[in-house]
Amino acid sequence: MKPESVLIIGGGIAGLTSAIALRRRGFAVEVIEKDPGWSVYGVGIIQQANVVRAVAELGIIDDYLDAGFGFNFVEVYKPDGTLAARIPVPPLVAKYPANVGIARPALHKVLGDRAIAAGARVRLGITADAIDDDGAKVAVEYSDGTRGNYDVVLGADGVFSKTRTMLFPGAAEPRFVGQSVWRYNFPKPQELDAVRAYEGPVTAGLVPLSRDLMYMF
Repeated sequence: MKPESVLIIGGGIAGLTSAIALRRRGFAVEVIEKDPGWSVYGVGIIQQANVVRAVAELGIIDDYLDAGFGFNFVEVYKPDGTLAARIPVPPLVAKYPANVGIARPALHKVLGDRAIAAGARVRLGITADAIDDDGAKVAVEYSDGTRGNYDVVLGADGVFSKTRTMLFPGAAEPRFVGQSVWRYNFPKPQELDAVRAYEGPVTAGLVPLSRDLMYMF
């Protein structure tokens, strides 16, 4: 019996992890991504124990940990730089760290490589311009003039999702609530083995991303 077909709109974290998970269960998976260069923005990301557990379930944890930096503590500092607490974080998966810091490009490469290796088809530089779900199949018209029919369409195209707007035109739009974070990469000191948060009127901190790289926020 032919595996059920799934279209995933968006080739970022959500789209690629979904592709890997669905391929592990035998679904025929196609991923479309509007960026023809399949680039990624962002400096780095902290991923907590529940994410580490999910990555282990996807079967890609070794590649993931090789690309990042695992740690089991969070350090809190006073505004004058005095260490107030070094807090242990319990892992959810035995033998693996509780948290991982990883550069966004490194994470993107791991997920993209593993999705393709799992058999997902990835098409770049196109968007879904029309989606018609008749209850039996979902017909999709693409920006390059082609069409496709699928059993399921999954929208994973970000906070300003075009898919959501097409399917739910009355849905509320995302709005800025006033908080922002500035981040920049620096060489990582050898002794940095945990997130360091310097608390005060403006919080700053350091996050390890690999053996040699960290970001400051």
